[in-house]
Amino acid sequence: MVLDEKDPGPGISVLLPGHPRLADDESDQVFHTGAILAIIDNTAGWCIRDHRDYVEGTSMATSDLRVDFLRAASLTQTLRVRAECEAINDNVAFVRATAEDAETGLVVATGLATFMLGTPSGLDSTIGSD
Repeated sequence: MVLDEKDPGPGISVLLPGHPRLADDESDQVFHTGAILAIIDNTAGWCIRDHRDYVEGTSMATSDLRVDFLRAASLTQTLRVRAECEAINDNVAFVRATAEDAETGLVVATGLATFMLGTPSGLDSTIGSD
């Protein structure tokens, strides 16, 4: 996975080249849907940091993620995942994402995500200290 710095669109874009370890099944030679879901989640989180209302250093956690798979993606393809943070309201960020064939632009999956901002990022030392 690599940041696609040549992509002029809003938000961020990353590229994921096909690889046998990302296969759904060795005989099918298509991306596992879990791999696509994971890169959409990851890219969606990254793009929040690109939003004008994001406060640097704020932690976050995925609270909801919906991914609709439109078609299988061959491992001979490179996937481009684009994600844009639509809004940040109080402590919630809203993100829209797509996964597409980087060469043809054919959409493979779409995603919508919400993230809680300001989630604890370490262990609370007061837990269990009675």
